[in-house]
Amino acid sequence: MAAKKTNWSSCNLIEPAIEGSRLWQFSASSKKVRLSGDLRVPENEGPPAKVVTKTWTDIFSRKMNMATIPTEKVFLRVVNLPECEPEELLPMLEFQIEELSPLPLAQVVWSAEKVPGVTNDNGNQTVIVMIASRDSVESRLTELEPLGFLADRVEVPILREFFAIESRDDGAHIQLIQGEDSVLSLISWWFDGQLRDVNSFNLPDQEASREALVEKINRVTWAGEVSGWMPSEVTCYLAKRGEVPADWQAVLARCFGDRIREVDPMSEVDLATATVEYATKSAAPGLMLEDYAKRYRQRFQDSLWMEGIKGAVAMLLLGLVAYFGYGNYLQSNLDDLVMQAKREGNQYTNALSLKARVETLEKRKALKFAALEAWYKVSVELPQELKFSELTFTSDRTLSGKTSRQLRIRGSADTGSKNLIFNYQEALTRMEANDGNTLFSEVSSDGTREDPRKKQLTWALTCDFDGE
Repeated sequence: MAAKKTNWSSCNLIEPAIEGSRLWQFSASSKKVRLSGDLRVPENEGPPAKVVTKTWTDIFSRKMNMATIPTEKVFLRVVNLPECEPEELLPMLEFQIEELSPLPLAQVVWSAEKVPGVTNDNGNQTVIVMIASRDSVESRLTELEPLGFLADRVEVPILREFFAIESRDDGAHIQLIQGEDSVLSLISWWFDGQLRDVNSFNLPDQEASREALVEKINRVTWAGEVSGWMPSEVTCYLAKRGEVPADWQAVLARCFGDRIREVDPMSEVDLATATVEYATKSAAPGLMLEDYAKRYRQRFQDSLWMEGIKGAVAMLLLGLVAYFGYGNYLQSNLDDLVMQAKREGNQYTNALSLKARVETLEKRKALKFAALEAWYKVSVELPQELKFSELTFTSDRTLSGKTSRQLRIRGSADTGSKNLIFNYQEALTRMEANDGNTLFSEVSSDGTREDPRKKQLTWALTCDFDGE
């Protein structure tokens, strides 16, 4: 599941907001990220296309589009693992993920992150595992896709608060997050500088939910006491987001007594910034669905090809206009010279000179149209799987006085297209000119070169014309 780390230049983070979405824009470098924009997007409208759409410039200046899913959609687990390299973390967890997941593996997407600065008594690292149902992630991606936002990553920003500092005061660090009709309780249990457990309870904002929260906290407390890491008295550090009713805090007093300390939560901009900082430096894929990621990458590559084809067609049309224009120019000069030769027919020497000039212009004209005809015919015969990178037409005078003309073709193709290249060479050998004669006297291959990393072939062909 591990992926190669990418150097990003910018990042767009979109998350749900009241009556629409909120789009955070960041510039990124190897050292830090910096907030560059905070845009409110009305409901049922997409973010500005010029901000989130990827173009050919993304080849050189990479742009990340990041989506979020609600915290209540994510299952959290705390796992202790032997120390390892970052790229080895996810492979190590693959052997345990089936036991950790509340759903069958085919129905979930997961990721994990080491808790910084935390080492347990056995010298192992503490890891938070994040598990989300595939349906919830897919629903978010399909919601954003029609709006023109194709995500590269899926993250849960509120989890960044777990990693805001390397060590925390011993106790239960609780966030109460007010939703439309529910309250999310996010609890991390820290003792002896170690993260012992993480719990997430999303409860309806009803009277009965107060009792349910007390029961759930007492259950975790009991399990911690049995495991030996929960002390008899626990301090609660409470952070509230939104207009959380006061009676929720009163309920917590039944669990922690007078040991409740109110703290300020991270601001929204700090959470967004921390999320982007982690995503731009991480080689882990987050909660992104791989099949969606592949489809989005293919769509981006297809758009680049279309832009390239449009550019090539435009250049070809400009070339045709230029060549036909130049041909008309030559024809005009030729007509003028013929008229001049007729007027000066009695001057034999001048007539010979004019005749020579006329012949030169005719040969130049024929050469230009021969090149144009050759370029057009080889382009028509080119299979869709092959791509041109260079077309070069040369004309030289040999020692015997004949004109040697060649058309050199260079291009690229996917690995496994050698047969297509050979077939294209054979087609060029049989190709006929407009007069019905064979266009090329010989078509030879300059070989192919394979790039295993890019899974591409480069090829070259030399087409010889009959000497004149």
